[in-house]
Amino acid sequence: MKLSRRTLLRGTAAAVALPTLEVMLNVNGTAYAQGMPLPLRFVTWFFGNGVLRSKWTPSVTGAGWQLTEQLSGLVDASKGIDVKSYVSVVSGYDVKTPNLRGHHNGVAALYSGAPFIPLTPTGGAGYSSKFGMMSIDQVAADKIAGNTTFKSLQLAVSKRFTRGEGPTLQYLSHRGPDAPMPQETNPAALFSRLFMGFTPKDPTDPRDRLRVNVLDAVKDDAKRLQTQVSAADKARLDQHLTAISEVRSQILALPSVITSSCAQPATVTNTNQDVNQVEQYETVNKIFSDLMALAFACDLTRVVSYQFTGSVGGQCFKDLSPGQPRDNEHALTHDAAQQGAVNEGVKFTIRNFAYLLDRLKKSVEGTGNVLDRSCLLCSTDVAEGLDHSINDYPILVAGRGGGALRYPGIHERGSGGKSVSNVLLTCLQAVGTGVTSVGKDSGLSTTPVAALKA
Repeated sequence: MKLSRRTLLRGTAAAVALPTLEVMLNVNGTAYAQGMPLPLRFVTWFFGNGVLRSKWTPSVTGAGWQLTEQLSGLVDASKGIDVKSYVSVVSGYDVKTPNLRGHHNGVAALYSGAPFIPLTPTGGAGYSSKFGMMSIDQVAADKIAGNTTFKSLQLAVSKRFTRGEGPTLQYLSHRGPDAPMPQETNPAALFSRLFMGFTPKDPTDPRDRLRVNVLDAVKDDAKRLQTQVSAADKARLDQHLTAISEVRSQILALPSVITSSCAQPATVTNTNQDVNQVEQYETVNKIFSDLMALAFACDLTRVVSYQFTGSVGGQCFKDLSPGQPRDNEHALTHDAAQQGAVNEGVKFTIRNFAYLLDRLKKSVEGTGNVLDRSCLLCSTDVAEGLDHSINDYPILVAGRGGGALRYPGIHERGSGGKSVSNVLLTCLQAVGTGVTSVGKDSGLSTTPVAALKA
């Protein structure tokens, strides 16, 4: 028996994509039986307002690098997480595009390799800008999306991204200077988009369509398939369906709305809700990460841009520890006396990034896992928020890129003012885009980072 990689479980008015099963693969488990290679995936993962280099950058270069305080969350024995071997730390590389306006410059440079385009400020904003060219996630999507259901996905955990300074700070993904791609902040809506194929009773309420369990609609087809596949495929199918059910339960358990006082109420316009005036970063990140892993496993998409927190956003981490200031993180980064609070926020952020890596690592695919065939670029909008610095930029490159990237990961320390765009080109080439350059003007790169390559 052989199955196409496009096989779906079907039922009345519903369909569920399948993960990669043994029965879909060649005898070596390295490609689909039809001769097509297993897919490669690309993720741009962003968090706002920089790091503290002294607590971020490892002291040792090469393969022997050790976890620093801010990167400690890559290993968490209490949660069964250990993804350090899949991560390379890049330091000593500089943004080469002109540092015209703090956060604007870093976002555009790290996620497109091109200078931003200044705009005339409106609505009382002090500055405004847009991307100078297509963001790198969209470069990848044009090259590797194939015939997936979703060419790319755009997601954001925090709802407090900056809305008044142009599209550069509001959106991470851009088809071009005048084509920003809005991000989804509601896990329920994403679940519906990925896994629910029927019309809701109330189209204004994304939770309504979740009241009908899609798994009930396809259970007969699932039972039939389970009698025809190997024991390993049966176990994998059971795990896949259980994961979908668990994510659905998590979404339905999200709390009702409580208006936040941590940012201006006008910015809270989504159904990703707060609890006791606190955004539920960890809960929402977990659901989004689980859904991303499922979407990759089902080959529904191969490209995701992910904004954990916004640039100059009003995100608050006041629930991380007793006495955490009730102020937004951007304000704290510019207060020399509050760098301890900033440090806690960065550590928390990397723990959430590690959860996604772990989820991809635990998603079996062929003879490896989804993280083996992914590349994730994780960075921010300034090196350190206190001074809006753009040199010695903090960058993580995670995943093995289908064998194109170094494993175990290394600490690559650049010298001589190398460009961060070199890292972007390395990532794009690792996922099979075939591009030979990235960015433009002073951000142009035709030189990938050889040390990051396998």
